[in-house]
Amino acid sequence: MKNHERAFEPLTLLFNKLDDVLFRDGRTTIWGDLSPDEEGLEKADHAQVPYTYGLFIQSRDGRAVDGLEGGVGRMAGNPADRFGQLELRAAVDAFLIGGGTLRADRSIGAPLLPELVVRRKSEKGNVAPLNVFFSASGDFPKDLPVFQDEEIKTALFVTGAAAEKVDRLKELSDDVTVLNTESPLPEMWHELWRRGVVTVGFEGGPKLMGMALADRLVHELLITHSPLLLGGASPSFADTDKPLQGLRADRIFLGLDEPSQLLFERSRIIQE
Repeated sequence: MKNHERAFEPLTLLFNKLDDVLFRDGRTTIWGDLSPDEEGLEKADHAQVPYTYGLFIQSRDGRAVDGLEGGVGRMAGNPADRFGQLELRAAVDAFLIGGGTLRADRSIGAPLLPELVVRRKSEKGNVAPLNVFFSASGDFPKDLPVFQDEEIKTALFVTGAAAEKVDRLKELSDDVTVLNTESPLPEMWHELWRRGVVTVGFEGGPKLMGMALADRLVHELLITHSPLLLGGASPSFADTDKPLQGLRADRIFLGLDEPSQLLFERSRIIQE
């Protein structure tokens, strides 16, 4: 992808621990080369889970949910950030989103930009990743545009609390799975691995991200830092009551979109 094809100026590279030919050649992307780390890929395969990129946007003061009208969308929507989201979807086998995020952003699961469709077809052989939607209660918005697109496949995962809704959910997608309610996320990751899914892009919400981090299911974090200050008691990107112990983030990339002052940070999760 050449720079002139972007809808925004290339990122200013602030820190890059990766040996990244894309940047050296001037073909900058938001996150750099999204090939999984080989050591992390081996660990993911050993654990029988896909290699998972956690994608999130948060305010400068760490908030991931905006209590005011407009919600978190006031932080998102910038061309650079939007392209980065779609760029990840062009690179992974499946894209996983929680029910709360689906209800907040009706564009999720939508087709990729034309140049990314071309890239994905050449690398993956299809137009979009498998959409994986998780809701413990089975509360999925029925009017999502993606449910009307026959080219994009969608898998719905619910817990036993929503088992009675399966027949109705199959009106949205033929692919519906009921998970064990005691450990639904590891079970879902294992099921995706059994289906041959090697890489997953995972876009919260905050509670789901906190649970996935606690269950050691996230291998990298891709975080967009918005310059907004939101304040309040709204959740951070990993909303959990218990401290996340034995995890640290090793920064491998930092880039700045100067017009919007969005900061893009990519880190590997180190499990100690």
